[in-house]
Amino acid sequence: MNAAEISQRLASQAEDIAKVLLRGGKRKGREWKAGNTSGEAGDSLSVCVVGHKAGMWKDFASGEGGDLIDLWMACRGQSMAEAMKDIKAHLGIRDEVLKPPEKKYRRPEKPVCQKPKQRVHEWLTGRGLLPETLVAFKIGEQLRGGAAYAVFPFIDESGELVNVKYRNADEKKDMRQEPGAAACLFGWHLIDPKARTVTITEGEVDAMTLHQMRVPAMSVNQGAGNHQWIEHDWEKLERFSDILICFDNDEAGDKGAAEVINRLGVERCRRVRLGAKDANQWLQDGAEAVDFQQAMDDARPLDPAELRSADDYTGQVEKLFYPPEGSPIDPPLYLDQEFDWFRFRGGEYTCWTGINGHGKSLMLDQILLGLMLYGERVVVFSGELRPSRHLKRIHKQATGTGMPSREYIRAVGGWLRERLWIFDVLGIAKLDRLLEVFAYAARRYGIRHFVIDSLMMIDVPQDGPGAITKQNEAMQKIVAFNKQHNVHVHLVAHPRKLKDEAEAPSKMEVAGAGGIVNGADNVFSIWRAQKDEAPANPHDADAMARWQEEQDGIDAKLILRKQREDGVQDYTLRLWFDKPSMQYRSQPKRYPLRFVEFSTQDREAAQ
Repeated sequence: MNAAEISQRLASQAEDIAKVLLRGGKRKGREWKAGNTSGEAGDSLSVCVVGHKAGMWKDFASGEGGDLIDLWMACRGQSMAEAMKDIKAHLGIRDEVLKPPEKKYRRPEKPVCQKPKQRVHEWLTGRGLLPETLVAFKIGEQLRGGAAYAVFPFIDESGELVNVKYRNADEKKDMRQEPGAAACLFGWHLIDPKARTVTITEGEVDAMTLHQMRVPAMSVNQGAGNHQWIEHDWEKLERFSDILICFDNDEAGDKGAAEVINRLGVERCRRVRLGAKDANQWLQDGAEAVDFQQAMDDARPLDPAELRSADDYTGQVEKLFYPPEGSPIDPPLYLDQEFDWFRFRGGEYTCWTGINGHGKSLMLDQILLGLMLYGERVVVFSGELRPSRHLKRIHKQATGTGMPSREYIRAVGGWLRERLWIFDVLGIAKLDRLLEVFAYAARRYGIRHFVIDSLMMIDVPQDGPGAITKQNEAMQKIVAFNKQHNVHVHLVAHPRKLKDEAEAPSKMEVAGAGGIVNGADNVFSIWRAQKDEAPANPHDADAMARWQEEQDGIDAKLILRKQREDGVQDYTLRLWFDKPSMQYRSQPKRYPLRFVEFSTQDREAAQ
């Protein structure tokens, strides 16, 4: 939970928090009064405890003021990070969910360089940066191979060197970072520990420019399209309630800024617009500190999308007809081969249905493995199975064998480490908490696929008075979630009781509220053939012949009942099932697929 959200939580308890912090104060009308931040008697310090300004305070003697987080810091002499930790403990807030094993980064050695005196000094000062700005950011100059490289050290709040970036002063494309070092923001060591506002730029020189213009700023480490720094600096960024995104004024900058704002939280991020392509160019064009400060004040949240001209979308429509070469493509349906008649698009919800025991969850697991092959990340909630039991069958499918070796199991675990997360609740989960954790995962880890298996395992009534209304409300929440975060939600829903199991259920036979199907962008129905065991008497030729004929038929069907996007509808994929690997196959003689390769050399390395 970030500072903006915590500030709102404190404001809802403004009087109680004021009592905790200002023990010598007292209530007077709409305010809590005290003499100072030590809580002494008096009236010079006022905290508003009701109304739309609840939580705002002002000490008219000292001039201090702010919200209740600022008051907490002032009363207890804490930094922002210390206050956030203290407040969370007071409020009983627990943030650490879906956290993978901590990554290990290589701490770089102090780079061999000198203070900028030659080409690097000429290059940076020629762009309007002052020598004292270079000193503040500890910029170095390294002469190597006949070229001069600017050395940008990434230093954390404690003064530790975390990463180093080298950039050829005469060739922009000639740049590199220390291998194995953390992807993090540049400039942390210059940010006031009590700061609530910070600006994030697209490049180091832009951050240095803003700092010179008295705007606290940091820079991403690899431009507008790479956001690995969010995962690394997530906890440190929580303390900021106002984050200004000052990316370049171009298409790439706009796209990158929108992605960053969505992940860090639209409630605390604003987009900065400058009078040039970037901050440093504006400085070179003659902009002064007052111009930069005005641009920060004028920064606005992302505009709402309620009312737009149709022509605003013409460029996007053109790209749907003619995708740019090399542009990312939504992953296709993949079982043992690619089926490009269906793609899993962002912002959509797919309903998976089928008769109990016909393998809905099992087939969905294999499809999720296919998504992981295309680089997708997945979170799964399966309230009916313990994580280890669920993962056991995923390991079978991933390896293509019913009994993988110990080394192979560990290899699969390593492959899944940053591809698959489990929402670890056995039994009924609360939908609001589930979506809260899903949103956290989408923002922090960039996860795009979320599975709810099944509708019966969330706190939504299945029958009785008001059940249909509650189910429709639940579907509205799920659809709103996938649209807001541009992710894909997979929901397993059971059908009504059918007269027999001869056919797969239609979309109209999904049990429950109409919103389950009506709100879905796609509906798949799964059916498995009910094959008899072999005849007890193997010498009964007629019985054996009938049984063999039955075995030669398909084992299952995957039927696309609905696809809102223009494309294939009412399509049936005929499938065969390999019991040991628990894999579905599109051809009867196809060998089980290895989603995770594992060679003899891999096995020897594991040992």
